[in-house]
Parts: sequence; C-alpha cells; structure tokens
Amino acid sequence: MTSQSGDRVSVADRTRYDVGAMTEGDVYKLLSCAVQPRPIAWVSTVSAAGVRNLAPFSFFTVASRSPATLMISIGERIGAPGEPKDTLVNIRETGNFVVNIPSADAADAVTASFATVEPDVDEFALSGATPIASHSVSAPSVLESLISLECELLQEVELGTDTLVLGTVTTVTSRPGVLSENLHVDILEHQFLGRLAGPFYTTDMNRVAQ
Repeated sequence: MTSQSGDRVSVADRTRYDVGAMTEGDVYKLLSCAVQPRPIAWVSTVSAAGVRNLAPFSFFTVASRSPATLMISIGERIGAPGEPKDTLVNIRETGNFVVNIPSADAADAVTASFATVEPDVDEFALSGATPIASHSVSAPSVLESLISLECELLQEVELGTDTLVLGTVTTVTSRPGVLSENLHVDILEHQFLGRLAGPFYTTDMNRVAQ
C-alpha cells in the first residue's frame, strides 16, 4: 500500500482495537470518537397519561427517503440496565413522536433535557423548551428547534442493548426562513447543533467543495 506522499505503509502502521475484547463502555467511547460529528434528534413524546418528555439522541439518521423514514437508536435507561427509557415507553404507548432538530442557541436546553428523571417529570419545563401543538401526531413539537419532523412509529428492531426505532415522517415544520422555496438551507446563517465525542457539541459547518 502506498500513501499519498508515496511512502510505503501497511496495516501494521495503524493502531488496532479488538472490539470483542473491549468493555461496553469503551466500545461506546470508540464509536462516539469514530462517528462524529453526529446530528441530534431532540425527540419529543407524550405519555398515555399526558406527561411530556424531551430527550436528545445522536445515534440517529435518515433510514429511507421513500417512504420518508427516520431511525433513532434508543439505549437502556441510564443506571437501570434492562429498563427502557421514557422516550421508548411513550412511543410504544402512543405510536408517535417528533424529531426536533436543534440549533446552536438551544445547546443549554438540549443538555438539560439529557437528565435522567422520573417519568412524571415534564422535561419541557425542566429544559425551558417551549412545547407547541404538532399537526399530525399527539407529541408536541419544540418551538425553538430549526426543523421538526412529526413521525408515526413504523417498526422497532431489538439490537443487543438498544432498540432501533423507525418512524415514518408525516409532517415537517420549520422556523420561518430556515428553508427556502426550493428547500435549501443556509447552514452558515442557521447553525445546526452537532454532537462530538464526550460532552462536546459543534456548530462548525464550513462548506467543503464536492
């Protein structure tokens, strides 16, 4: 193998990590370092009893463009192995959720909504985010988000300690001016919040020519 500089390199020159021999915690840190920056799904749900929930997930992406489908990976409740997070419980109870896309100015609220609290705590009130009625689902949307994608539960896939949630997008709303008439967005003007490894975020969205 030859590097761009012309020097001979080999696999032996790269640091090796045997994932099967690592702890779950170290594997998580390794994946978080390798896959970054990550978009954040600021997921809003409501329980069958009417309690609003809001939580960020960065193991998140588009799963299909047709039908429009999003994928969120939801882990176990922190500190309670084997127990589902309130987000997943609410999605199962109601069959819907909203993926809100946060901006840089919502970083503090996103961080506050990460806290592990009891199911009867309204995390909109906890984080200071403003709930607004959604158009096609019972879960509220977040007023401060750049874009909100209302989703109906399509499928769950159990995968080890995590649950992959697939949601069909039914309605999308946005802040005025975020999307142009031809559905473009100026990422320098509207700073999307991204997740880095550890407790860090990024808004570095400098454009790179393709």
